[in-house]
Amino acid sequence: MHLINLHQSLQTKIYQDLLNSETIQGMDYTSFITNTNETTSFILLKELYRISSIKQKKLKNIQLENVEKLFLGIVNQMDKWSTNDIIELLSDSNKNKSDFQNSLYLKTIIYLCDKYPEIIKFNINTISTKVSGLLHSFKKNILALAEICCEKLLSSCGNKDLNPFIPDVIKTIKNSKYTDEAIEKLAGCIFVQNVELPALSVTAPILRRGLRGRTSELRRKSCVIIDNMCKLIEHPKEIIPLLPELEPLILECTINISNPEAREVSIKCYNTVQKLKKIKFTLKLFTNDEIKDIIIKSYEEKSVEILNNVQLDLVSKKINYMIKADHFVKDDWFIIMKKYINTPEELLQNIFDKLGKVNEIVEDRYIDEEEGVDLYKGEFSLAYGALTLLNNTFLHLKKNRFYGLLGPNNCGKTTLMRAIANEQVDGFPKRDELKTVFVEHEIEEREVGEDDKGYPIFNIDLCGIDWVVDCCNNVYHMEPPVKRDSVEEVMQKIGFGNCKKYPGMERAADAEMGVTTYSGGWKMKMQLCAATLMNADILMLDEPTGHLDVDNIQWIKDFLSDFRNNGGSIICTSHDSAFLNEMCTHIIDFQNRKLVTFREPGDNLLEKFVAKYPEKKGYFELKNDVIKFEFPIPGPLNSKKGTKSILKMNNVTFQYPIRDKPTVFDISLTCSLSSRVAVIGPNGAGKSTAIKLLIGQLKASEGTIWRNNTARIAYVAQHAFQHLEKHITKTPSQYLLWRFAGNVDKENEDFKADKDEEVVNSKYYLHKIELGYELRVARTSEQLRKQVTLKKILTRRENKKAKTREYEITLIDQPKDLTVYVELKVLENMGKIAEVNRFEEKLAAQQGMMNRSLTLKNVEKHLTGFGIEPEQSSHTRISSLSGGQKVKVVLAASMWMCPHLLILDEPTNYLDRDGLGALTKAIEEFKGGVVIISHNREFANAVASERWIMEKGRLRKEGESVANIDENKITKDITPDTVKDAFGNVIKVDKKHQMTVKEIKKEIKSLMKEKKIFKKKGASDEVFDLEIKIEELQEKMEELKKEDN
Repeated sequence: MHLINLHQSLQTKIYQDLLNSETIQGMDYTSFITNTNETTSFILLKELYRISSIKQKKLKNIQLENVEKLFLGIVNQMDKWSTNDIIELLSDSNKNKSDFQNSLYLKTIIYLCDKYPEIIKFNINTISTKVSGLLHSFKKNILALAEICCEKLLSSCGNKDLNPFIPDVIKTIKNSKYTDEAIEKLAGCIFVQNVELPALSVTAPILRRGLRGRTSELRRKSCVIIDNMCKLIEHPKEIIPLLPELEPLILECTINISNPEAREVSIKCYNTVQKLKKIKFTLKLFTNDEIKDIIIKSYEEKSVEILNNVQLDLVSKKINYMIKADHFVKDDWFIIMKKYINTPEELLQNIFDKLGKVNEIVEDRYIDEEEGVDLYKGEFSLAYGALTLLNNTFLHLKKNRFYGLLGPNNCGKTTLMRAIANEQVDGFPKRDELKTVFVEHEIEEREVGEDDKGYPIFNIDLCGIDWVVDCCNNVYHMEPPVKRDSVEEVMQKIGFGNCKKYPGMERAADAEMGVTTYSGGWKMKMQLCAATLMNADILMLDEPTGHLDVDNIQWIKDFLSDFRNNGGSIICTSHDSAFLNEMCTHIIDFQNRKLVTFREPGDNLLEKFVAKYPEKKGYFELKNDVIKFEFPIPGPLNSKKGTKSILKMNNVTFQYPIRDKPTVFDISLTCSLSSRVAVIGPNGAGKSTAIKLLIGQLKASEGTIWRNNTARIAYVAQHAFQHLEKHITKTPSQYLLWRFAGNVDKENEDFKADKDEEVVNSKYYLHKIELGYELRVARTSEQLRKQVTLKKILTRRENKKAKTREYEITLIDQPKDLTVYVELKVLENMGKIAEVNRFEEKLAAQQGMMNRSLTLKNVEKHLTGFGIEPEQSSHTRISSLSGGQKVKVVLAASMWMCPHLLILDEPTNYLDRDGLGALTKAIEEFKGGVVIISHNREFANAVASERWIMEKGRLRKEGESVANIDENKITKDITPDTVKDAFGNVIKVDKKHQMTVKEIKKEIKSLMKEKKIFKKKGASDEVFDLEIKIEELQEKMEELKKEDN
């Protein structure tokens, strides 16, 4: 029977006779489709679906089975671009569907999910609403089909990251009581793929319930998930279809959540959504008639007659489905147009070009029409691993320009410059056509040969001169090759010394010394020597002022100005706003995976750029509204004398063995909990050397250095990456878990100076007493033969009578179970004070880490407080992080043990403006001491009230740190100015500046009770500390009584 005849039979309402088993059995569906057009096939589907709506009592079971077989058989023979028509047919507005219709609907969707998941995924949002309703059916067969259909539908989203989450979605749709659990699991999903509309459609039902949740925490987590997913969206069009449902719920959270912190999170989420909506892009939604008109006009332009006008409507509809599904595959378009309207070859490309470029982000292309020679003009994309950094962006570069490259950490600034230097940007001229040199602080290692023993020699093992020769000749393949004499001459002009040629001339950096001895600033100057010798066309610099003092910043400005005036162009990334404001002729900003070029005539270009883009005002203000660092509270200093001092240096002088004169002279200084110090001075003045002496990385040649052994000190080196260089294959979380395993800071031990030389004042022997042993001074030859040596310090205790500390120790060549308690002075006389200091430091570090266990969850939470999200902290290797992210990891690691003093050497290098603002505000709120070395005046002025000025190795002080803790004030706690209630409302606190005698008595009584409790527990350290506090309070009480008298 021919299909058209079957259709006529249905229309004449003889379907009851037609749909018996004999008529349908053996029917060849393939021949139906091939012998008729698709339009007729779809008419038949409509009629079959109409039949399925008839009350089941009027149709026999065998008839219903045959309707289903015929319906599914025809669906099987239709192409995938008919899927949308089938879904529209099944999703008609009639809500009162029969069980048979519901069953037919679910079976058809299941079939389409299996056959055409790439089409179904764009209809998830529409279909899921219907299927979700059927998950509550009371009919077992419908419920079973709905569960299968829902799983297949959600799995068709194409995002494998969501697969483990799909069972929770189904469970939550069936019963809303599982919403909290589902949101929690979704929050733990790690997204590797970009998030597209289908994936968002899977999560949307759960997120809608989460945003309507009863608790602030549930709504907060839902907002966090939406905020994070929005950041993974490749194109705004992915979320726009879902905004009518989600946006009002997010807005409601920003108004109605009572918890202030959760409310801030919801506001951040809402702002992220608004930012996506503001992105300019062409979201062209064609109608079928518009597509039909475009096809007809293309035929008319070429004076070609449409051979099959009847099928033109069908083609227009299928092409529209392709556009909505983002399916811009030429071959598939051509197949459809050839099959139905027999489009000539010359028209295929023309039609595709008119309809195929839609949904693109609009880019304001800057064409440089000012005078100058073009260096590059083109379009390209840039990716790093699976992350798209730039997508079909346009760039126009000319000679004699200074381009400031702007953007937040991890947007791809350094990656772009490195890609240009490595000839990885499509269409960009190769090095032999356009000499591009990339100058960065951390020089990439490269093997250049072998030594006599067969060990590899790396370029960083070379001296400065040889490094430049190798770079010019072996990396950039200069012709003719650069000679050593030419390099020596250029390096001398730039400021390098040469100890071989001029032995008496001493400079901060020597051309004949190894590259590893150079500071970041001198490494940059060395690379500029290479660029000078190569006559580079484009010079690319990463944070050129990062390690430079005022004089050297002026030097680099002059160098770059001369380079530009001589025909060169510069591409520079820097967070030094003043430098960019003065130097830039053009600004290139990373915005939504595009490069936006900004140019206005005149000076102060960065100011003009910020005026146009007010959201960029962070370049001139240090704020933490975008990112916030959370420094932990250091806790009290366990000092017997009650002092708040942490470090002291008295008349310290230091001289490097290779130098003819000391680097620092006669330095005296003090650090305490209230310190806010900026160490400033020119390069080579001895700033970093003084700090290394202070923390024990170097040993003083003269003078004394005292450290409060109960204090915890965090240090971030000038070249912060040195903390990570041995761990680049680890994730940040793995690095912290390794570093602090066993409650010991392994890195602190690694960076310590060599062990102190033993100064032995007395020798001791082991003497048997009634209850064990004790150490006594060896005086006779017999006693000297029994001399013992310290093996290890195990514990310590407090001798209450003598009010001294005693250490339990083991001895070399003695039984393991033989331990002795000795006083501190005994260990000092034995020359073991260094071991005592290390033991005390270890105890202090453990005290700082007692408040939290070293677990992955806690580490991730800690890193989040420094702007490192779980995706980067636990799923990204350190080697893949940007420079700014690495600095954040180092900073977070240094703060893990809740230090009392934070020492930062050039902390602003690589941090973007948002990170710099976050660091500034965190230091302001920190309850411990801070010492920074920085050439960034803006940052130093913002955080420091005291300055240590280093000039030619000598130190002078200016200003004074304002104490945030009054050392003379005896109070139970350091009372804040304000406190917050359970809802985050700020309440002013009336402070008590001076305790009365009555209050002191009450406090002593309270401490006596605490002492009694700790004594029962055997906590000797706590008992000792409480005794000291009680004595101090008693002394204070006596003083007050005398004053009253």
